[in-house]
Amino acid sequence: MTTKSDKYIEVKGLVETTDPEIDKAIYRCPGFEGPELGELDRRISEALREARDRTGLTRAEVAPFLGLHEQVYGRYERNETKMHVTRLIHLSEVLDFSPIDFLMAAAPYRFGKTPVEANKGRKLINVVESLPADAVESLLALVEAMTKLRPHEE
Repeated sequence: MTTKSDKYIEVKGLVETTDPEIDKAIYRCPGFEGPELGELDRRISEALREARDRTGLTRAEVAPFLGLHEQVYGRYERNETKMHVTRLIHLSEVLDFSPIDFLMAAAPYRFGKTPVEANKGRKLINVVESLPADAVESLLALVEAMTKLRPHEE
């Protein structure tokens, strides 16, 4: 008997796998890199350090903006402490980056089926993020109109 979960796994193309950080089987989408969860954390930590470096600020200078001690903040950059989404959002405000940049750094396969597709998708997102509100509204109207013109897939 097929369960609702089995059907979801099939429809989404999820693959059963293991990860050193989790003692049970997990399901993931196949990607062109397929990194383990720990590797995703490492990539996020690296992107954080790069974002801070771009500001020219030291760890000691950034930590107080977050209400943290320098050593605590340093654990994020050294991948010794996992970051919560709320902390990532706060860091994006302080260091002036898009949280999407961190997702792209950690899991580019979520933005396209190949590295080239992923980079094009991120490039498009960058352009849209830089547009003024009225241009975003116009672009959205255009894309919605184009979607309506496309034949429906059945």
